[in-house]
Amino acid sequence: MNESRIGIIGGLSWESTASYYRYFNELFVGTNEWSQPQLLIDSIDFGTIVPLQRDGDWDATGEILAASARRLERAGATVLGIGANTMHINFTRVQDAVAIPVVDVRDVVAKESLGHGHHTIGLLGTKYLIDAEFYSDRLHELGVTSIKPTEEQTERLQFIIFSELTRGVVTKGSRAYLREVASSCLERGASVVGLCCTEFGMLMSEEESFPVIDSTKAHVRALLEA
Repeated sequence: MNESRIGIIGGLSWESTASYYRYFNELFVGTNEWSQPQLLIDSIDFGTIVPLQRDGDWDATGEILAASARRLERAGATVLGIGANTMHINFTRVQDAVAIPVVDVRDVVAKESLGHGHHTIGLLGTKYLIDAEFYSDRLHELGVTSIKPTEEQTERLQFIIFSELTRGVVTKGSRAYLREVASSCLERGASVVGLCCTEFGMLMSEEESFPVIDSTKAHVRALLEA
């Protein structure tokens, strides 16, 4: 009997966690058609996280995520994932809080990019992820250069994420705009587009007319392998 259990730090947002749960069950290959992966989800109150993000208090968010990781480890998780790209700003804090492995979405995105022959990625995500260097620097260390949206594009993406997607709102206009930003990054040298905000999977898939890596699917694939 397989006693492996995947722990997910969730609630970042609930739509993000719902995507993780769906992908885990869609991508899992079990012994029969009813098989499901063994998951443990610790759902954090996103309402406590957003104000801290706005204030740039990443130390406080790190403690919240570390506490979640410890709860999941005590509950029996054998491997962990942080269910949000932006919150990988606290990756080291989370990994240091537990004795079990934590799968880094940045490493997974880089691995899948390089595996498909892409060394330059259009990095689409929250303003926090795009403006900071914790994500793009890690990709660069692994051999992938990031092409980032413009400041104006970044602000619009931030609005779409926090005012629409995290609340379950999907519009044709936002879907079209995300493709517009993706095309802009491709025109400026990216060879693949990285959906490095979990909720972007609500607007765009890996089945586009141009190469796309859905970071959530990539993360799930890696966690299932782990």
